Amino acid sequence: MAFAIIVEIPGGTLDQYDKVSEAMRLTGAEEASPGLVIHFAGLAGDSLVVIDVWESREAYQSHLDAMGEEGREAIREVGLPSYTHREFEVYNLVK
Repeated sequence: MAFAIIVEIPGGTLDQYDKVSEAMRLTGAEEASPGLVIHFAGLAGDSLVVIDVWESREAYQSHLDAMGEEGREAIREVGLPSYTHREFEVYNLVK
C-alpha cells in the first residue's frame, strides 16, 4: 500500500531545502530513491512543506536507512528549524 509523509518546517526556506537536496545528491528524478512515487516541496505561509508518496512504508524506511548520517548532517549544517511530520497509508492515489 502506498505511504505518504508530510514534513512541515516552520521558518524553513527554499534555500535550506536546496542545500540539503544538493548535499544528499537528490536534485533530480534520476537520483530518486527506489520506491519514491512523487516528491514535492514548497512554501505554505511561513513554513517549508515537503511531501513524499512512496510505494510502501518499507520503501520509505529503506530511503531513511540509505540517507543515514550523511542526510542528518546535511540537515544540521543548514540549520533547519525543528519540524513536525505526519505519516499515513494512502487510501487513494490517482496518477
